[in-house]
Amino acid sequence: MAQASMSWSERLLSEKVLYPLLAVVALVVVGVVAFRPRSYGSAADFSLPVVDAAGNVGAERVSLGGLRGRVVVLDFWATWCAPCRAEIPILQRLHTQYAARGVTVLGVNVDEGGPGLVPRFRERFGMQYPIAYDVGAQLSGAYQVEGLPTLMVIDRQGVIRLRHAGMAPESMLSRAIERAL
Repeated sequence: MAQASMSWSERLLSEKVLYPLLAVVALVVVGVVAFRPRSYGSAADFSLPVVDAAGNVGAERVSLGGLRGRVVVLDFWATWCAPCRAEIPILQRLHTQYAARGVTVLGVNVDEGGPGLVPRFRERFGMQYPIAYDVGAQLSGAYQVEGLPTLMVIDRQGVIRLRHAGMAPESMLSRAIERAL
């Protein structure tokens, strides 16, 4: 009978109602925070020389401004980097899967000795996406790259939606690309 005489506010504050209600509110807050699109700020514009079939950097350039309207997966890598090598098949699959939907995978080579090793490396690993060379590590500095590989997913408006140091799982990259599309 004591339960029947409880007021509405007393029933709300009872353990049987309050704790489950707090748990639902907490789950909603965590869900909103976890699944909202993240932004790491605007991506710095760049213009990098493209590595040609002979391993030279010529007049052809690629720029973020020129890719505006596309989702860009930017991969900072080097030929000597073992995790970079392991990640190449993932990036190649993403390139194949998403190119027609407006996604550009762009490898940014940071080898200190220059881009001369890139053609043989590209052939050996079946890289079909474009490779640019980071002359003087200027872009690496602008993007605060501290280790290799470092990947970024940049949305159509030039906002970084994913920043990942180290080898990224394919599922993580696919989710980031889908959200950016």
